[in-house]
Amino acid sequence: MKRTIYMLALIAFMAATTSISYGQVSENNSVRNNANVRESKKNVSDSKKNLKVDQKKSEQDYKNFKKESDQKFKNNELRISELKQKYSKLHSKEKMAYKKDLAVLEQKNSKMKRDLANYKVSDDNKWTSFKRDFSRNMDGVGQSLKDFTVRNSK
Repeated sequence: MKRTIYMLALIAFMAATTSISYGQVSENNSVRNNANVRESKKNVSDSKKNLKVDQKKSEQDYKNFKKESDQKFKNNELRISELKQKYSKLHSKEKMAYKKDLAVLEQKNSKMKRDLANYKVSDDNKWTSFKRDFSRNMDGVGQSLKDFTVRNSK
């Protein structure tokens, strides 16, 4: 009987010790978790601020890029109109080929103009990629227009 009492006392002591130690660990974890939550909230608010700043920079960059591109579009359209006047003086065979090539360049120019007007700035990485590709294509059209008279005057 003594042995049973001792065993029950030992089991009760072990249970009490185990429950007390787990209670302390959860309090420590909750303190750490609260600190982590506060830090995470601070990081989220900082990220939101940085996102707003980046969006404003991207929008301003887009406006500047659009102004520069509009000037390039005007130059391309001016070159196209000059070339149209020039091809009106050519013979009929040359005139058809010249007109066809010029129409292709004019379509590229107007398509790029629409693409730029319809672009919505959303992500800085996408904007950078769009800007790089658009600039390369715009320079290609400009160079094609410059080379157009050289190619067709031969």
